[in-house]
Amino acid sequence: MATIIYTNDVNVLIDPAVSLAPRRYSLPPHDSEWEALHRVAAEIEVLSSDADVIVITHYHYDHHDPGKFISTEIYRGKRVLLKDPRSFINVSQKIRASRFLKLIRDLAKEIIIADSRSFRERNTTINFSKPVPHGINDRLGYVIMVSICEESECVIHTSDVEGPVTPYVIDFIREYSPYLVIMDGPATYLSRNKYPLPSIVKSVEYNVRLLNEVNSIKALILDHHLLRDLNYISVFSEIRSGLRRGDVRLLTAAEYLGLTPNLLEARRKELYGLAESE
Repeated sequence: MATIIYTNDVNVLIDPAVSLAPRRYSLPPHDSEWEALHRVAAEIEVLSSDADVIVITHYHYDHHDPGKFISTEIYRGKRVLLKDPRSFINVSQKIRASRFLKLIRDLAKEIIIADSRSFRERNTTINFSKPVPHGINDRLGYVIMVSICEESECVIHTSDVEGPVTPYVIDFIREYSPYLVIMDGPATYLSRNKYPLPSIVKSVEYNVRLLNEVNSIKALILDHHLLRDLNYISVFSEIRSGLRRGDVRLLTAAEYLGLTPNLLEARRKELYGLAESE
């Protein structure tokens, strides 16, 4: 979900981190995944030099990096807007946040808690949601969404809302009338145990509602959790079948960039030559 957004006033880098699932299909990451991780980490470090502001939406390692794959030097001289490390946070993220803040406090120009706040850079505003659960409950903690608006033109990055699965996410998006929404999508790869079918159905319904009700949206990127499932396209198909408008694009992040999706983690069995991934 690492994303950089450029405006005429300020460049904002959101969640500059990379990570791999330690086990999938009882297999560790394949060499192809490690190669991709290091390539993307290097790209993030290069792009970070453009950033004036860095946003951290929560403290999972695929959204913040304590120097493991991406140097903490990217924070030097930057204004850092981040999820409250003490409130609406679970124990593991609170520990990670404390360690992370110690690493960057002498590097960053400024470190500011962003929850429910707005910041202005000339004609650009950076607006944050209240903390929302990481998915269908708060077991994985909370995240903050971010809206970046240059005058009347807005982009929203939802972070890990896993869906959406709550009305507040829709309300936050509607408030800013964005032309682009970047959302992590439902965690369908966990549907057998941790992400039940009713939550997937609700996510589809909310995405349909979002696109039908917020006419400003010209593109919805669904990626991240959803793209850990080779059958992600079925969710796209269900959403498209409910649309009443034909002027909106529903696509993956790769497709938005003109690339072909390459679902390495979901293909881990195949990469190991064991069998075609489920």
